[in-house]
Amino acid sequence: MRMNRARVVIAVVALAVLTAGCSKDAKTGGDSDIVGEPVVPQIGADPADGSPVTHPLDGYSVGAEESALIFRAMSQATRICMTAKGFNYDPGPASTPPPPTPVDTSLLGLLSVSAAQQTGYHLPPRPGGNGTSGTGNPPGQGPEYQKALLGDRGTKVGAAGSKADRGCMGEFERRLQAEGIKDTASDLVGTLRGKAYDHAAVDSRVRASLANWQSCMAKLGYNYANPVQASSAAWPEQVSQEERDTAVADMNCKGQVKLLATWNAVLTAYQQLYISRNEQALQADREISQQRIAAAKKLLGQA
Repeated sequence: MRMNRARVVIAVVALAVLTAGCSKDAKTGGDSDIVGEPVVPQIGADPADGSPVTHPLDGYSVGAEESALIFRAMSQATRICMTAKGFNYDPGPASTPPPPTPVDTSLLGLLSVSAAQQTGYHLPPRPGGNGTSGTGNPPGQGPEYQKALLGDRGTKVGAAGSKADRGCMGEFERRLQAEGIKDTASDLVGTLRGKAYDHAAVDSRVRASLANWQSCMAKLGYNYANPVQASSAAWPEQVSQEERDTAVADMNCKGQVKLLATWNAVLTAYQQLYISRNEQALQADREISQQRIAAAKKLLGQA
C-alpha cells in the first residue's frame, strides 16, 4: 500500500507551487496576522530515522496515550450504563495506533532511510495488525439494545442537537457535565497548527531547501520536481529495485540539504509565534483537557 492517493494529489499540487515559486506575498503567507518570517535558530540535525518529532503546540493538545486513556474511560462508562439497563456491552480492543512518523509525510514524502531500503515508497506493514477495533455493537442485537446504546441515534428518526438522548454512548460526557467539566470543542490548537503549517509551506527557507533537494536528485539522474512527485510516481505494486534505489537517493538528498530539519525548525518557529499570541486561550483549553484526563483516570480507578 502506498500513500493515500487524495493526499498525494493535494501534496503534489502544493509542492509544485512551492518549487516553482509562490504567487502569495512571502511576507504574509496568506494570513495577515503574521508579517515577516520568524527568526529560526541554526538548523540542527535531521530527526532520527523513524522517530517521532514534537512541536510546541503538542504541549497544548491531548496526546496519543491520553486519548487512549479517555477512550478506555468512555468504554467503561458505556459498559456500566449498559449493564444497568440489562445489556452486555463489549467495545472490543482499542485500535492499534499507527507507528510514529516525524515531520510531515504529505508534504515531504518518504521520511525513513530504512523504509526506503526495504520497501521503497510502499508503506511497510503496520505492527500489531490492521488497527481495526471492536464495534461494541455485536450483530443480531435488537432495537432495544440499539436504543440503550445510541439513544435517539439508535432510532430511525433520531433527534438532533445538544438535548438529544445519546444513550449509554454519551454516559462519559454526562458524567463530565455533572462535574462542571466543559468540552474542548474550540479546536484552537488545530486551527493554529493549520495556520503555522500554511506559513511554513511558503517560507523562503523551506522553498530553498526543496530547490536544493531537486538539484541533488538531478545530479543523481532523477528528474523530480519535489519529493512527493517521486513517491507518487507510477511505481508497480511489487516493489522493484529501481523504486528502492530512487527512494534511497531521495532520502540521501533530503539528508544532504537538511530538508526535514529545515521544515521542522521553520514550523516550530511559526508555532511558537502563534502560541505567544494565543497563550491565554491555549492555557484555558489545556486546563479543560487536563480536567477531562483526570476524570478519565478517576473513572478507571487510576486517580
